Amino acid sequence: MLCEEEPAADELPYWETINRYLERLEPEKLQDVINCLCRRLLRSRTFEDMRIRGKYWQVIIDGTQLYSSREELDGKSLHRTHNRGTEKEYREDYYYVLEAKLVLHPEIIISIQTEFVDNEDGKEMEKQDCERKACWRLMEKLKKAFPRLPVCLCADSLYACEGFFERCVEKNWRYILRYKEGSIPSVGAEYRELKGMEKNYREYALKTGKKWYDYVTDIDYNGYKVNLIEYGESMEHVCVKGKKKGEARTIRKEFWFLTDLPATAKNVEGLAERGRMRWKIENEGFNAQKKHGYCLEHPFSKNYQALKCHYYLIQIGHMIGQFMDAWERIWKKVKQSLEQKHRRMLEAMKETPLKEYREEIKKKIQIRFI
Repeated sequence: MLCEEEPAADELPYWETINRYLERLEPEKLQDVINCLCRRLLRSRTFEDMRIRGKYWQVIIDGTQLYSSREELDGKSLHRTHNRGTEKEYREDYYYVLEAKLVLHPEIIISIQTEFVDNEDGKEMEKQDCERKACWRLMEKLKKAFPRLPVCLCADSLYACEGFFERCVEKNWRYILRYKEGSIPSVGAEYRELKGMEKNYREYALKTGKKWYDYVTDIDYNGYKVNLIEYGESMEHVCVKGKKKGEARTIRKEFWFLTDLPATAKNVEGLAERGRMRWKIENEGFNAQKKHGYCLEHPFSKNYQALKCHYYLIQIGHMIGQFMDAWERIWKKVKQSLEQKHRRMLEAMKETPLKEYREEIKKKIQIRFI
């Protein structure tokens, strides 16, 4: 029915039937579906506790590579040259996408806006350049789709630049960025100079080590006031296997975050925790979609428009899957892996004729999360 074709048999449509439909479907229509789903979830007020400072919705931005091949893809794909100038030199074509994920729950992070990185001029593009350009387009689309949504953007150090700060101020958005010394050297230099004078350093003991926080506020960068937060931890780890079994070593981690949110001794820990949540888009977002049955890197179609549509459908499917996984009543007594759970849901969809359950589908239900 969805593909507007006569059913050849009483079963799920074959993949060619789906691709013929997706080649005709505008990808933006599926983006509209995702936006409608997000609006419904936000208006339900079920996830209000996940707002930063009780106001801002955390949106994480990151990019990932989709399908890649040494064979030439269509003109929209990006390309790069490996081992340039050597006998092993070769060209690789690939698709790349920039994704904005909305954090609703510790176990639920859903797509809210997507921007594909298209190589329109046919030239080889550096990741930093094309990601930034795609980010500016993504920010404009997100603001247009959710003009009144109070947003706090989280991203890596690539976006620590004047262009990003300017766009956030224009849209009345906040941000928490991972910071590396090479991003804006002057900010890092001023932080090291001032942190001893500010005396904001706090250290806490843990069972097998320690953690610490430090911060400096109102650092000026071309007229923009930013706050730099430092979080670190040092833990004693004992090897339990291998040649070094029984040996103890110290594991030290250190993270810096750049933000325009007010930083104080009371909230610096919470800001650092929010900044560290950026990894969720990689672990619980892209990695889950690549390794847990969603096959994100698989070329579902050679047609670029259909490929985009498949990507949007994966985001919708992953959104539904996360809600199902976090639904306590369903899985409380089921001792199965994530892959096994998803396989059971797929089999249920194959065997259940939805036409016979239209009235039940309309009924309102309540979902409680773990």
